[in-house]
Amino acid sequence: MMSEPETTAPTRGELTAKAIRQAIQRIEKGRPKVINAGRKLSIASVAEEAGVSRATIHNNHPGLAERIREAGNRAVRAQRDEKNAALRNLRAKYTELRQEHIRTRELNREMASEMATLEVENRRLQSIAESKKVIVFPSKNTKSDT
Repeated sequence: MMSEPETTAPTRGELTAKAIRQAIQRIEKGRPKVINAGRKLSIASVAEEAGVSRATIHNNHPGLAERIREAGNRAVRAQRDEKNAALRNLRAKYTELRQEHIRTRELNREMASEMATLEVENRRLQSIAESKKVIVFPSKNTKSDT
């Protein structure tokens, strides 16, 4: 005679573990039912989402507590890595801009020196032109009225 397989109802602990796992999944997917959607994955947020205490997760489900901590750490590491990459990009941009600034200052110094030289040359030529010994010849392009 074949006996019917006995179906046992899940224990309270199994139901709690299932609720915790479902809460973890909802928070990871960004679709929690109880807590705010932007909240990070933590034992406190999972406990609130699952409707259990943090102590229940810590004391009765240490494997799930570890899973939550690891997932939270992954998120923190990813955020840290993203910020470090942004910082590296900003440092590279700063270095590039600093080099451009140095080149611009050098160019500005060169132009100031050249301008000073041209001003001295211009004054020298003006003094020669204003001298009584200088005779101005008419330009070929100038039309004479005579």
